[in-house]
Amino acid sequence: MKKRIHMLGKGRGWDKINDRIPKMTEDDEIWGVNDAFLRTPEVAKTFHIHDMEDFLEQEKTHSSTKLTMLRGKERPEMEFFCTYDWDKMPNARKYPLEEVVDYFKVCYFGCTPDYMMAYALMKGVKEIFFYGLNMAVKEEYVFEKPSLEFWIGMAKGMGVKVHLQHEHTSLLKTRSGLIYGFLIDQWRADEEEADD
Repeated sequence: MKKRIHMLGKGRGWDKINDRIPKMTEDDEIWGVNDAFLRTPEVAKTFHIHDMEDFLEQEKTHSSTKLTMLRGKERPEMEFFCTYDWDKMPNARKYPLEEVVDYFKVCYFGCTPDYMMAYALMKGVKEIFFYGLNMAVKEEYVFEKPSLEFWIGMAKGMGVKVHLQHEHTSLLKTRSGLIYGFLIDQWRADEEEADD
């Protein structure tokens, strides 16, 4: 397992990953959510945690789904994680849900980045960088932000450094920007993250 994982979404700030690629070493690896790998060819693992038969139905009407299928097949070296063994993609493999749940003794997954975080933590990663994973739009903010913050907390509790894109993200931020009770501005406690 690599020491540093760069997790790539499709929200604001995703393109900042390109600023890091020249600085990446053999200890770094990029993982993408769904079709984010189409934007950055260096993605080593892509996570498609949804019903793949529904995904194939979308292929009939969504150009990004068609492109995902085409480009995914052209990238046999890229691991393509799904919810089950899927014979439509030669590099597909089932996400090891049972192993992950057994390892953490918790089954709390509200979005694809949760699975990515849990897998990386189980494999012993030391540092995680977020690009375009902001949980700032309506559905993400309401339904996905809490579970991803749980996994960020799990990472921090395990001593793993997590670097968020603070100018774009809603993660680890209160809705008002004020901390409860004191009603003062929330600040970033980790000065190292302030340099991101």
